[in-house]
Amino acid sequence: MSYTETRMSPNDAPENTPRRLRLVFLAYLLMYPLPWLEHRPTGIAVIASALGIAGFLALYFRSYGQRTWARIPTGFAVLAIGFALHDCGGVWSVFAVYAASMVGFARPARLGLAAVATIVLCVGVFGLALRSAPWDWGPAVFFGAIIGVVSVFLGTMQEHNAALAAAREESRRLSVVAERERIARDLHDVLGHTLTLVAIKADLARKLIERDPAAARREVEEIHTAARAALADVRAAVSGMRSTTLAAELSEARRALADAGIALTSETTNEPMPPQIETALAYVIREAATNVIRHSGARACRITLVREGADAALAITDDGRGGAIVEGHGLTGMRQRLAALRGALELEADGGMHLRVRVPLSEPAA
Repeated sequence: MSYTETRMSPNDAPENTPRRLRLVFLAYLLMYPLPWLEHRPTGIAVIASALGIAGFLALYFRSYGQRTWARIPTGFAVLAIGFALHDCGGVWSVFAVYAASMVGFARPARLGLAAVATIVLCVGVFGLALRSAPWDWGPAVFFGAIIGVVSVFLGTMQEHNAALAAAREESRRLSVVAERERIARDLHDVLGHTLTLVAIKADLARKLIERDPAAARREVEEIHTAARAALADVRAAVSGMRSTTLAAELSEARRALADAGIALTSETTNEPMPPQIETALAYVIREAATNVIRHSGARACRITLVREGADAALAITDDGRGGAIVEGHGLTGMRQRLAALRGALELEADGGMHLRVRVPLSEPAA
C-alpha cells in the first residue's frame, strides 16, 4: 500500500459542488430574458446577449476548478458582462449575483467578504450612475450581498471539511506505519531470541549426539518446544495480542545464557507494575540477553530491577568484550517501546556492556 502526500494551499479551495448542482444554479439565469416577454428585443440585443451569456457560461464552469484567488477576477469579469448588457433589455443584474457568489469562495474568508462588498458597491454605483430605477439594481444588491456571504461561509465550511479529511487520512497513515513498526519490532524480538536459542541448542545437541544421546535428545526436544512457542508468538505479534512477564523472561534468559555458558545473577523487585511497563521491561531483558549471547563473549551477566523513587530502574551488565556500539533493529525497538512509556535507555561499552533503563511507574495517559 502506498500513500501520496498532498498539502492544501490557502489558495486551493476544496470543490465539492456536484456537477448536477452546478447546472441547477444556472436556473437563475432564466430571469435575464424575462423583460423580453413584454418588450421585443432588437436583433443586436439578442446577439449581444447570446455572446455575453456564452462568455458567462465559460467563466462560470471554469470558476469551479480555479484557485480561490483567481475567482475574484473571474467574478469581476462576470460583473463586467452584466454591465455591458445593461442596454439589451434583459435583467443585467443577474450577472452581479453570480459574480458575488463566485468571489465569495475566495480564501481567506476576509478576502472573499471584501470582494463581495466591492461587487455589491459597484452594482449600486453603476445603477445610480445610470439613474436606473431602484428595482432594476436594488434586488441585485440585496441578493448579491446575501448569496455572497453564504458563499463565504460555504467556502469556509468546505475548507474545514477538507482539513478534517486530511487529518483523518494522516491519522490513518500514521496508524498503519505504527502498526507496521510494532509488528516488525515484535517479530524481531521473537525470531532473534528464538533463533539464537535454537542455534545454541543445535550446537549443543551436535556435540552430545555421540557421547550422550539422551542429553542430545533432550536438547532436540527443547528446540522443538522453542520453535512451537516462537510460532505462537509470531501469530500473537501479528494479531497484536502478544505480551510477556518479567518472571517468564528472566527464566528464559537464565536458561538461554546457561546454554551459552554464561552465568546469570539477578536481583529483581517483587513490587507489582502496570502491565504495559512490565511487558516493555520484559522485552528489554529478552533483547539484552540475546545480544549478550550473540555479541559479548561474556562469562557472566547480571540483571537488577529495583524501584528508585517513582521510577523502575533496570540494569543489565556483562563482563564481555564491550567495544563500539552499533544500534540495530533490536536497540531501536527497545527505545521505541520505552519512549511510548516516557522511559529512557542508556548504553555503555566500557569493560563489558552496561545497559540502564528508567521508566516512570505511572502509566502514560491514553
